[in-house]
Amino acid sequence: MSAKRKNKPLRRIWRRVREPLMAGVFACADFLIPRLSRRRIMAAARVLGALGMWFDRRGRRVAKANLRVLYGRRMTPRRSRALVLGSYRRAAAIALDSIWFGRDTRARVAAWTRMDEIQRSDVMTARPALVVAAHFGNWEMTLLVGGLVGLPLVAIVKEQWSSVMTARANRMRSALGVRLVFADGALRALLREMKAGNVAGFVLDQYTAPEEGGAWVDFGGLPATVSNGVALLSRRFQAPVYLGFPYARKNGRYDIHVPPAMRPEPEESDTAFTQRIVNVLVRHIRRHPSQWMLMYPRWARMPPGAKAAGFPFYAQPEMKK
Repeated sequence: MSAKRKNKPLRRIWRRVREPLMAGVFACADFLIPRLSRRRIMAAARVLGALGMWFDRRGRRVAKANLRVLYGRRMTPRRSRALVLGSYRRAAAIALDSIWFGRDTRARVAAWTRMDEIQRSDVMTARPALVVAAHFGNWEMTLLVGGLVGLPLVAIVKEQWSSVMTARANRMRSALGVRLVFADGALRALLREMKAGNVAGFVLDQYTAPEEGGAWVDFGGLPATVSNGVALLSRRFQAPVYLGFPYARKNGRYDIHVPPAMRPEPEESDTAFTQRIVNVLVRHIRRHPSQWMLMYPRWARMPPGAKAAGFPFYAQPEMKK
């Protein structure tokens, strides 16, 4: 009997007990984590991040491979280890903050974010508008701060691997008035929101299949697909695009950086405009790589006909459909 067949009963058992188990884990976490001080949350993130890096062998390899893409031979092994550790600690802090900010959300977001830059930005009055984030700092804080300052914000979200986790994340996101649209079938809802003069939020640095509106762009020196939807909506509704960078600080605060608005040029294609947006994202990632989710396999797909040389070990050819 193959190992795959042997594991089938175990997978069925895991699927059956996963949701009740996750519910129990989060019930305990809900009781303990919100009671901790901000200082203790950050201390716990440092410990959990170090443990996560130690045990997550594949994630560690992905992160180091991503740094080689971004920096080539300039990235020394010592510097690589430090940046990967920083990224794991940032991921641990995001996980803890998803629970910690879930209690007294309005007061805690106001106390632990510096939002004066977004309040001075013309994103406060531009309607309709688009807000773009990446897996940088704590991208959830971009949504929460947007809701706190009163933006009529609708965000594109995806189902997580656990329905309990999805429900928890969406409950925190909507606590400050952010409305949510699931990625599957989101286009019609987005068109309605943009027509109504609202603000749509996207996370742009993740894989989008070409048949689902993805465009091949240069992402840090290698081709990768991202959604062309931001450029398409910006052109159709003449809506400015604002990038939000929630920089995470060691003391547990978040500084929300909002560069000036971007707009498509009259003769510029949607893909060319998407490339310009990605270039800004990559500049911030290269300046502060440990703020980015380095463990994410950003270059998991290679364009048709591309040679594997230069791509990370985890890259696979894009399958035609």
